[in-house]
Amino acid sequence: MMKQYEVLLFDVDGTLLDFDKAEEQGIESLLFRYKLPATEENKKKYHELNKKYWQKLEKGELTRDQVLSLRFEEFFGDFGISVDGTEVDGQYREALNRGAFLIEGVTELLETIKERYELYIVTNGVAETQYKRLKASGLDRYFKGIFISEEAGFPKPRPEFFRYCFEKMGRRDVEHMLIIGDSLTSDIRGGNAVGMDTLWYNPHGQKNTAGVCVNYEAESVKDLTRLLTN
Repeated sequence: MMKQYEVLLFDVDGTLLDFDKAEEQGIESLLFRYKLPATEENKKKYHELNKKYWQKLEKGELTRDQVLSLRFEEFFGDFGISVDGTEVDGQYREALNRGAFLIEGVTELLETIKERYELYIVTNGVAETQYKRLKASGLDRYFKGIFISEEAGFPKPRPEFFRYCFEKMGRRDVEHMLIIGDSLTSDIRGGNAVGMDTLWYNPHGQKNTAGVCVNYEAESVKDLTRLLTN
Protein backbone atom coordinates (compact mmCIF):
# COMPACT_ATOMS: atom_id res chain seq x y z
CA MET A 1 0.00 0.00 0.00
CA MET A 2 1.47 3.31 -1.06
CA LYS A 3 1.36 6.26 1.31
CA GLN A 4 -0.32 9.45 0.14
CA TYR A 5 1.77 12.05 -1.66
CA GLU A 6 1.01 15.54 -2.88
CA VAL A 7 3.82 15.97 -5.41
CA LEU A 8 5.17 13.64 -8.10
CA LEU A 9 8.50 14.32 -9.81
CA PHE A 10 8.77 12.41 -13.09
CA ASP A 11 11.88 11.59 -15.06
CA VAL A 12 11.40 11.82 -18.83
CA ASP A 13 13.61 9.48 -20.84
CA GLY A 14 12.85 5.83 -20.25
CA THR A 15 9.95 6.75 -17.97
CA LEU A 16 7.57 8.86 -20.07
CA LEU A 17 9.30 8.95 -23.45
CA ASP A 18 10.94 6.07 -25.28
CA PHE A 19 14.49 7.40 -25.40
CA ASP A 20 15.95 4.22 -26.91
CA LYS A 21 13.80 4.72 -29.99
CA ALA A 22 14.73 8.41 -30.23
CA GLU A 23 18.42 7.61 -29.73
CA GLU A 24 18.27 4.97 -32.46
CA GLN A 25 16.76 7.50 -34.86
CA GLY A 26 19.47 10.00 -33.99
CA ILE A 27 22.45 7.67 -34.34
CA GLU A 28 21.10 6.18 -37.57
CA SER A 29 21.04 9.66 -39.07
CA LEU A 30 24.70 10.18 -38.10
CA LEU A 31 25.84 6.80 -39.40
CA PHE A 32 24.17 7.59 -42.71
CA ARG A 33 25.76 11.05 -42.82
CA TYR A 34 29.24 9.65 -42.21
CA LYS A 35 28.70 6.69 -44.57
CA LEU A 36 28.91 4.03 -41.89
CA PRO A 37 26.63 0.97 -41.73
CA ALA A 38 23.63 1.35 -39.43
CA THR A 39 24.05 -2.15 -38.02
CA GLU A 40 22.65 -3.26 -34.69
CA GLU A 41 26.25 -3.68 -33.52
CA ASN A 42 27.13 -0.06 -34.33
CA LYS A 43 23.95 1.28 -32.75
CA LYS A 44 24.54 -0.79 -29.61
CA LYS A 45 28.14 0.43 -29.50
CA TYR A 46 26.96 4.04 -29.43
CA HIS A 47 24.25 3.29 -26.86
CA GLU A 48 26.76 1.80 -24.42
CA LEU A 49 29.27 4.58 -25.02
CA ASN A 50 26.64 7.27 -24.50
CA LYS A 51 25.46 5.61 -21.29
CA LYS A 52 29.04 5.53 -20.00
CA TYR A 53 29.50 9.25 -20.61
CA TRP A 54 26.24 10.27 -18.92
CA GLN A 55 27.19 8.18 -15.88
CA LYS A 56 30.46 10.12 -15.72
CA LEU A 57 28.37 13.31 -15.63
CA GLU A 58 26.25 11.93 -12.79
CA LYS A 59 29.44 11.22 -10.84
CA GLY A 60 30.79 14.70 -11.48
CA GLU A 61 33.72 13.37 -13.53
CA LEU A 62 32.81 15.33 -16.68
CA THR A 63 30.88 18.47 -17.53
CA ARG A 64 27.77 18.40 -19.70
CA ASP A 65 29.62 19.99 -22.63
CA GLN A 66 32.38 17.38 -22.37
CA VAL A 67 29.81 14.58 -22.46
CA LEU A 68 28.08 15.98 -25.52
CA SER A 69 31.28 16.29 -27.54
CA LEU A 70 33.61 13.55 -26.28
CA ARG A 71 31.11 10.72 -26.83
CA PHE A 72 31.07 11.42 -30.57
CA GLU A 73 34.80 12.00 -30.82
CA GLU A 74 35.40 8.58 -29.24
CA PHE A 75 32.67 6.84 -31.23
CA PHE A 76 33.80 8.04 -34.65
CA GLY A 77 37.45 7.84 -33.63
CA ASP A 78 37.03 4.07 -33.31
CA PHE A 79 36.20 4.06 -37.04
CA GLY A 80 39.24 6.17 -37.84
CA ILE A 81 37.14 9.28 -38.42
CA SER A 82 38.20 12.54 -36.75
CA VAL A 83 35.25 14.81 -35.96
CA ASP A 84 34.44 17.98 -34.06
CA GLY A 85 32.31 16.51 -31.26
CA THR A 86 30.34 19.72 -30.71
CA GLU A 87 29.47 19.94 -34.41
CA VAL A 88 28.39 16.30 -34.54
CA ASP A 89 26.27 16.78 -31.42
CA GLY A 90 24.39 19.54 -33.23
CA GLN A 91 23.74 17.19 -36.16
CA TYR A 92 22.60 14.44 -33.80
CA ARG A 93 20.32 16.81 -31.91
CA GLU A 94 18.46 17.77 -35.09
CA ALA A 95 17.24 14.18 -35.32
CA LEU A 96 16.84 13.70 -31.55
CA ASN A 97 14.62 16.77 -31.28
CA ARG A 98 12.09 14.97 -33.46
CA GLY A 99 12.19 11.87 -31.26
CA ALA A 100 9.12 12.38 -29.09
CA PHE A 101 7.93 8.79 -28.78
CA LEU A 102 5.50 8.26 -25.92
CA ILE A 103 5.71 5.07 -23.90
CA GLU A 104 2.40 3.28 -24.34
CA GLY A 105 -0.18 4.23 -21.70
CA VAL A 106 1.61 7.34 -20.42
CA THR A 107 -0.99 9.83 -21.65
CA GLU A 108 -3.78 7.83 -20.05
CA LEU A 109 -1.80 7.66 -16.79
CA LEU A 110 -1.28 11.42 -16.67
CA GLU A 111 -4.92 12.10 -17.53
CA THR A 112 -5.90 9.87 -14.61
CA ILE A 113 -3.64 11.48 -11.99
CA LYS A 114 -3.39 15.13 -13.13
CA GLU A 115 -6.03 16.36 -10.66
CA ARG A 116 -4.74 14.24 -7.79
CA TYR A 117 -1.12 15.46 -7.62
CA GLU A 118 1.13 18.38 -8.44
CA LEU A 119 3.21 17.06 -11.34
CA TYR A 120 6.75 18.14 -12.21
CA ILE A 121 9.43 17.04 -14.68
CA VAL A 122 13.00 16.42 -13.44
CA THR A 123 15.39 15.57 -16.26
CA ASN A 124 19.02 15.59 -17.22
CA GLY A 125 19.93 16.67 -20.70
CA VAL A 126 19.91 19.63 -23.04
CA ALA A 127 17.14 22.12 -22.35
CA GLU A 128 16.32 22.93 -25.99
CA THR A 129 15.96 19.26 -26.84
CA GLN A 130 13.87 18.37 -23.82
CA TYR A 131 11.47 21.29 -24.25
CA LYS A 132 10.95 20.43 -27.92
CA ARG A 133 10.33 16.76 -27.21
CA LEU A 134 7.97 17.46 -24.32
CA LYS A 135 5.97 19.87 -26.47
CA ALA A 136 5.91 17.59 -29.51
CA SER A 137 4.67 14.68 -27.38
CA GLY A 138 2.03 16.80 -25.65
CA LEU A 139 3.45 15.99 -22.23
CA ASP A 140 4.24 19.58 -21.31
CA ARG A 141 0.60 20.43 -20.64
CA TYR A 142 0.39 18.04 -17.69
CA PHE A 143 3.22 19.52 -15.63
CA LYS A 144 3.30 22.49 -13.32
CA GLY A 145 7.04 22.87 -13.79
CA ILE A 146 9.85 21.44 -15.93
CA PHE A 147 13.29 21.27 -14.32
CA ILE A 148 16.28 20.46 -16.54
CA SER A 149 19.83 19.90 -15.37
CA GLU A 150 21.30 22.30 -17.93
CA GLU A 151 19.28 25.16 -16.43
CA ALA A 152 19.83 24.03 -12.85
CA GLY A 153 23.59 23.92 -13.31
CA PHE A 154 23.77 20.45 -11.73
CA PRO A 155 22.64 17.01 -12.93
CA LYS A 156 20.63 14.40 -11.10
CA PRO A 157 21.52 12.82 -8.68
CA ARG A 158 23.28 15.86 -7.17
CA PRO A 159 21.39 17.32 -4.18
CA GLU A 160 21.99 20.78 -5.68
CA PHE A 161 19.75 19.86 -8.60
CA PHE A 162 16.89 19.03 -6.27
CA ARG A 163 17.44 22.14 -4.17
CA TYR A 164 17.05 24.12 -7.39
CA CYS A 165 13.77 22.29 -8.03
CA PHE A 166 12.49 22.91 -4.51
CA GLU A 167 13.28 26.63 -4.80
CA LYS A 168 11.37 26.86 -8.08
CA MET A 169 8.48 24.84 -6.63
CA GLY A 170 8.32 27.00 -3.52
CA ARG A 171 8.25 23.99 -1.21
CA ARG A 172 10.73 21.68 0.48
CA ASP A 173 8.45 19.20 2.22
CA VAL A 174 10.07 16.10 0.76
CA GLU A 175 7.92 13.87 2.95
CA HIS A 176 5.02 14.73 0.64
CA MET A 177 7.01 14.11 -2.57
CA LEU A 178 7.75 11.03 -4.66
CA ILE A 179 10.29 10.79 -7.49
CA ILE A 180 9.53 8.36 -10.32
CA GLY A 181 12.19 7.25 -12.76
CA ASP A 182 13.93 4.36 -14.49
CA SER A 183 17.51 5.16 -13.44
CA LEU A 184 18.84 3.84 -10.14
CA THR A 185 21.96 5.99 -10.36
CA SER A 186 20.20 9.21 -11.34
CA ASP A 187 16.56 9.27 -10.20
CA ILE A 188 16.58 6.88 -7.27
CA ARG A 189 19.97 7.90 -5.89
CA GLY A 190 18.93 11.54 -6.26
CA GLY A 191 15.76 10.93 -4.28
CA ASN A 192 17.77 9.15 -1.58
CA ALA A 193 20.20 12.08 -1.39
CA VAL A 194 17.47 14.53 -0.39
CA GLY A 195 15.30 12.21 1.73
CA MET A 196 12.57 11.77 -0.85
CA ASP A 197 10.66 8.52 -1.38
CA THR A 198 11.33 6.76 -4.67
CA LEU A 199 9.42 4.74 -7.23
CA TRP A 200 11.59 2.78 -9.62
CA TYR A 201 10.07 2.26 -13.06
CA ASN A 202 11.71 -1.02 -14.07
CA PRO A 203 10.08 -2.48 -17.19
CA HIS A 204 13.12 -4.62 -18.04
CA GLY A 205 13.21 -6.42 -14.69
CA GLN A 206 16.69 -5.26 -13.75
CA LYS A 207 18.29 -6.03 -10.41
CA ASN A 208 19.01 -3.26 -7.93
CA THR A 209 22.79 -3.42 -7.85
CA ALA A 210 23.34 0.29 -7.18
CA GLY A 211 23.04 0.16 -3.40
CA VAL A 212 20.10 2.57 -3.34
CA CYS A 213 16.81 2.49 -1.44
CA VAL A 214 13.75 1.82 -3.60
CA ASN A 215 10.44 2.42 -1.82
CA TYR A 216 8.20 1.20 -4.64
CA GLU A 217 8.75 -0.57 -7.95
CA ALA A 218 6.63 -0.76 -11.09
CA GLU A 219 7.23 -3.08 -14.04
CA SER A 220 4.82 -1.34 -16.40
CA VAL A 221 2.76 1.80 -16.89
CA LYS A 222 -0.21 -0.27 -15.74
CA ASP A 223 1.64 -0.93 -12.48
CA LEU A 224 2.38 2.79 -12.15
CA THR A 225 -1.28 3.63 -12.61
CA ARG A 226 -2.34 1.09 -10.00
CA LEU A 227 0.17 2.38 -7.45
CA LEU A 228 -0.63 6.05 -8.00
CA THR A 229 -4.41 5.66 -7.89
CA ASN A 230 -4.83 3.28 -4.94
